[in-house]
Amino acid sequence: MSVEQSVVDAWFDEQSHAMTDAAREVRASILRVVPAATESIKWQAPNFALDDDFATFSMRRPGVLQVILHTGAKPKPERHAIELGDLGGRLRWAGHNRAVITFTSPEDVTAALPQFEREIARWAGTG
Repeated sequence: MSVEQSVVDAWFDEQSHAMTDAAREVRASILRVVPAATESIKWQAPNFALDDDFATFSMRRPGVLQVILHTGAKPKPERHAIELGDLGGRLRWAGHNRAVITFTSPEDVTAALPQFEREIARWAGTG
């Protein structure tokens, strides 16, 4: 286990959010389909990167887990548009290469996980 993984594990252990277990599932999915990803805590939440950051969790709202898909801390308008499926209405575009996936229950995560894995692999450029 890397130092970054243990920091992320510790972050999860400190959470009392209703979606913590579901977020652990989403984390495992990201690491399974993007095995080269490194993880850290940025913006007070788990963050995933390859050459640059590509996904960050948000659990600021009670009962909601969001996965923000991006192309790093700063927008990269020159980067080609990444196309994704709508994940059953869970995906909202927030910019040219920025999207937000919103899960509202653990059951919602379970139902969306197969499609989420395909889309996260596409976003990260591994699928």
